[in-house]
Amino acid sequence: MFDYAVRDSALAVLSVQLDDQWRTFKSHFLERDPNHKFIVLDHQETHGAAPAPLSPGQYVGISFRYKSRKVMFASVMEAKGRYVVSDGSSVSAVRYRWPDSLTELQRRAYHRTMIPPGSHLLANIWPGGVAARATNQETPLGVLTGEALDVSCGGTLIRLRDAVPIDWEEGATFGVELQLPDGKPALSLDAYFRGARPDHENQVCAAVQFVGLELSVDGRTALQRLSRCVQRFHRMSQSNEIRESRARRGF
Repeated sequence: MFDYAVRDSALAVLSVQLDDQWRTFKSHFLERDPNHKFIVLDHQETHGAAPAPLSPGQYVGISFRYKSRKVMFASVMEAKGRYVVSDGSSVSAVRYRWPDSLTELQRRAYHRTMIPPGSHLLANIWPGGVAARATNQETPLGVLTGEALDVSCGGTLIRLRDAVPIDWEEGATFGVELQLPDGKPALSLDAYFRGARPDHENQVCAAVQFVGLELSVDGRTALQRLSRCVQRFHRMSQSNEIRESRARRGF
């Protein structure tokens, strides 16, 4: 996979936590060590966005596309310097430690899947990330309750039950709690707030993008749970469509 990524200068999305806030930025693969010691990615402005500052020893989550899959892993920033590319010029680059393991998910798990009729995915949301849950719990309307309208491994759209105006800053870190239909404890995730919008009933909905899940074992386990949930809802939606189609045809 890393051979492919280096050969094609594959785009990588990196996540890092700085001062209790998440930053994401994009890089490209430059080199992989044949002895499986390190990988090198560029570290420069991409589409007008500067990369996050990194220090040696800092943990970073990295993801990239490989065929029909999304590959994720956690690594450690080892050193920063200049990397000489094929035309003889050099670019700013970072050397990351070779990962202990990789997580692969089908890219379709990141496609938005609507919650099928008759199913419910209860959700809570609050500012400040998962770590700020207790503080917000003590504040009136600090934790807002609602129900997810769709879900993927990348995020969700939550219809809020509390009719309050939302003045949250887009891109701010939020905590999200989802009660998945797998009989296990609720899933708590860090996420970016991506904006508010009304649904078809003109109720306020909050769009969020999950972040940092590739950085820890618990996060990668959460991704697996989300993937199974998305697959389950997708199968249920397909079954409903088949039944409705047969009903229209008189079967």
